[in-house]
Amino acid sequence: MLTVTNGAKHDWENMPLDELAFGNAMDCNFTLRLYKELGRKMKETKVNFVYENLLKDILVILSMVENRGIEVDQEYLSSLDEVLSESIEELEASLLKLSPIDDFNPRSTQQTAEVLFTSAGFDLTPVEFSAKTKTPKISEAHLVKVLEDTSDSETREFMETLMKYKYRVKQHRTYVKGVKGAIEYNDDGRIYSNYNFATVVTGRLSCSTYSVGAKKKGVSFHTLPRKDEESGEINIRNLMKADSKKAFIAADFSQAELRMLAQCCRDESLIEAFNSGQDLHKFTASLVFDKPIDAITKEERQIAKSVSFLIVYGGGPFKLSEQVGKPVGYCKNIFKSYQDAFPKVFSWINRVHRGIRKDGHAISLFGRRRHLSNVNSPVRSYQYRALRQGMNFVIQSSASDLMLHSIKRLHRYNKVLGLGMDILATVHDSVEVQCDLHNMDKCIETLKYVLPYTDDFKDMYGIDFVVPFEVDIEAGTSFGNLLDAQFDGNGRVLNGKEIAEFVARG
Repeated sequence: MLTVTNGAKHDWENMPLDELAFGNAMDCNFTLRLYKELGRKMKETKVNFVYENLLKDILVILSMVENRGIEVDQEYLSSLDEVLSESIEELEASLLKLSPIDDFNPRSTQQTAEVLFTSAGFDLTPVEFSAKTKTPKISEAHLVKVLEDTSDSETREFMETLMKYKYRVKQHRTYVKGVKGAIEYNDDGRIYSNYNFATVVTGRLSCSTYSVGAKKKGVSFHTLPRKDEESGEINIRNLMKADSKKAFIAADFSQAELRMLAQCCRDESLIEAFNSGQDLHKFTASLVFDKPIDAITKEERQIAKSVSFLIVYGGGPFKLSEQVGKPVGYCKNIFKSYQDAFPKVFSWINRVHRGIRKDGHAISLFGRRRHLSNVNSPVRSYQYRALRQGMNFVIQSSASDLMLHSIKRLHRYNKVLGLGMDILATVHDSVEVQCDLHNMDKCIETLKYVLPYTDDFKDMYGIDFVVPFEVDIEAGTSFGNLLDAQFDGNGRVLNGKEIAEFVARG
């Protein structure tokens, strides 16, 4: 590929025009040739269906979403700055009081490691060392493991305070300083994100900050944490708000990946779990533990839920044992009971695995492929990992494309019906929009109907969906300030007036 700098360092703004024009022409030439070559291969493998039916249109729609951005509540940003700064100062003072070593800097990795792991401090045993610096690692994951093996109350108090302190510092750095820097650079009170099709190997759409040179500007919408229940004052999602005199609406697919698993394996009991209207995890637990739904305990429901998601992500009894704190033998019996309750789940997994071993790739419901050459590795652990990745890809990629099809369908309905909705973002299994307040009920009802609709997939892909997909919808003033929308049996909003008054109050 041609480089237009010819060894010199230029930024794009000051690039010589003749070099820029020639480089641009060569880029276009290579892109056209690549398009023709890939187009031929896509038709041979039938991947062109997902391109023709989805990707070529959704790329345009998401570029509009990227360019629109989301307004930042700058008044709340200032308030968040004060609350987080005050919390950080208080936690830092507590750490200094609790530390056996005087005058240490909690922001220093080296000094914090000295307090935790030297004889002058708490003299704990590190979990892992940095390959470069040979110093103990003190990430959140490492601290959690150290804390699990710590019984001394003073040590635990210090470590719990330290973890809270590190979390608050991260929040302040990312969502206060980061957002302030972004809106200062953008100079329009808005924040922007990039959407990436080819970044996550599982086939999911991902979202990231955009970069200006070496500096990142913006915040990934995917990383925005939910409300901090402990403080009551920190709700990062409140930063992202609807434009003036508009309502912010968030629609979220309910258990999309588990529904996609049911669609792929077509296990009658799993399909019944979604069609029955019962709590899915209680329904699953009743089959696994052979008990009436009303007799299922909270712990049993959690175990059933953990098993369901472990199957989607390729986990097994050992991972379940870690998650629920039960013996491995007990967890093996749980998996056996799950297999007896949902036999077609496991027969489908075996079919996927056989296909990956035979062809060296996995294929999603909509025809995407992930090549997994490690399935032929002489190292058995690599083979197993490739099989887990392949099965995970089928579910996650299919669920992601279902969401993208829904966004494409929503974009079309929005134009045809003249709803005036703006698509603001999409986060995994959800989509966020804004609309004029007077049109809010109609927009919410359209989301409720359009997003889970699957009948058109039969003509596009020959797929007959046997599992119902459902969406939960909230509306309010910002991503963090929302009320649940309630519906009657015909999909009409019941509490539209209440939501409208809530939005009007700000």
